[in-house]
Amino acid sequence: MPSANQSALTWPHPIQGIGRYLGSLPPLFRSRRVWPGLFAVVSIVSIACGAGGDETLEQWFQVGDSPRLVVGADNGSVLVETGLEGTISVLSVVSNKDIVDFKATADGDVVTVRSVTSISGSLIGGRAEGAVDLTITVPPDTVIEIGTTVGPITVKDVRAGGTITDGTGSIELRGVSGEYSGGVGAGDIRIVDGDGTFRFTTGVGSIMFDGVMVSGGSNEFETGAGDVTVTFSEGVGVEIDATTSTGTISNELTLVDELFETSSVGAHISGTFRDGGADLLIAVGAGSLEFSERVN
Repeated sequence: MPSANQSALTWPHPIQGIGRYLGSLPPLFRSRRVWPGLFAVVSIVSIACGAGGDETLEQWFQVGDSPRLVVGADNGSVLVETGLEGTISVLSVVSNKDIVDFKATADGDVVTVRSVTSISGSLIGGRAEGAVDLTITVPPDTVIEIGTTVGPITVKDVRAGGTITDGTGSIELRGVSGEYSGGVGAGDIRIVDGDGTFRFTTGVGSIMFDGVMVSGGSNEFETGAGDVTVTFSEGVGVEIDATTSTGTISNELTLVDELFETSSVGAHISGTFRDGGADLLIAVGAGSLEFSERVN
C-alpha cells in the first residue's frame, strides 16, 4: 500500500500483439507509485464551469534540469508539446467533473497527472461517464510516461524519449527524438519525422513510420491485424528483418544481401539498407508491409 505521501497511479499494461493480446487479455491497468508533492505549483488558473459540471483548469509547475512527466488517464485525449524551459503547464478540460477524480501534482522535477472516471458496462465496450482532455506543454528535454485507457495520445517535438501505452485509441509522435516504446490494444500508431529508436505494438491497427532510426538502435514494430508502412528519410541505414504471416510485402529500397521469400499466404524479407547502422524487426499477423525511401 502507498504511504501517506504517496498515491497509486494506474495505466494500461503494454500490449504484446494481437495473438497474445486477444488470447489472454492483460489488465487494462497496472499500479505504479508516484510521489505527488504539492509544493511545486507556481500558479493555478480556474475555472470555466458549464452545464453538467464541466470545468477547465490550467496549472503551471516549475521544474529543473531533469523534467519528467507522468500521465495516467482513464478517458480523454492527451496532447503533449514543447513549451518554455523550466515549466510544465497542464490545461485540463473536465467533463462531468462530479464523477471524475482529477489531480495534477509535482515532486521536484516530476509532474504527475492522474484522472479516474466512472465507467459503466464492461471495460471492453464500456461507456465512460466522464472524461478529461489534456493539453500539456513541457521543456523539450522532458522524459514522458503516458498511459490511457480510452482516447488518442499525441506527442510533438519532445526529444528525451519515454513510454506511451493506450488501451483503445491511437498514438501519434511528430518531430520527436530519443528512445520511445509502448503500444495500443486497438488503434493506429503514427510516427512522423521521428529521429531515434522506436519499439511499438498494436493489437488491431496500422503502424506508420517516417523518419530516421539512429545508429546502434534496436527498433521493433508489431501488429496483430493491420498494415505497416515504413518510409526512411536521409540518414543512418538499417538492418531489416520483416515478416507477414498473412499479407504481402512491397519493397522499394535497395538492399544489400537481400533475401525475399513468399508463401501461399505470407512473406519474409531481410537485408541491409545503406550502412545498416540500426536494427529493425517487424512482425505483421494479418496485413501488408511496405518499405520506401523519401528523397528530399
